[in-house]
Amino acid sequence: MSINGIGAAEYPAWYGTRKTENSEKGNFKANAQGAKNVVHIEPDALFAIHDVKTGESAYVFRAEDYSKDNPVYLVKGTDRNGNAYEQTVDVSKVNPNNCSYTELLALNAHTGDKSASNFMTMALLKDKTDGASYHEKADYIAMAYELMGDMKTLGNWGGYLRYGKWIQDILTFCKAG
Repeated sequence: MSINGIGAAEYPAWYGTRKTENSEKGNFKANAQGAKNVVHIEPDALFAIHDVKTGESAYVFRAEDYSKDNPVYLVKGTDRNGNAYEQTVDVSKVNPNNCSYTELLALNAHTGDKSASNFMTMALLKDKTDGASYHEKADYIAMAYELMGDMKTLGNWGGYLRYGKWIQDILTFCKAG
């Protein structure tokens, strides 16, 4: 059987799917209200991310006393226990070879790449920590080099170059400070 296109006369777009509906209308609302972790939307954040596995979230903002000579960021979010936290990060003191994910997020925001591919880089680096907390320290540069090697093995040269640029941007800033 072949399908010539979604929505073709013989096979409409809904073909092969079926609608399922729970007969308990209030069930979703009850589950949502009883959820342990809540995701907030912070439109003023420079960078925002949420880890579905751990329920943690982080939103990066420039601190009130931020300046070029004082690159301080405020990271707000929810930890894996559902508790709100705030952390001040001076990115000039962050070592990407031994830092927490929240520190890396602030450093990443400081280097200025806010593209969708940059978001993917940060999500994949977090995934490499195997569910570690946002506040546990790790060697994120080694993980980025590992991802770069994976992209080379796969022949994904765009990904390879993207990780290489990300590493270069981070290390260039860290060496300058």
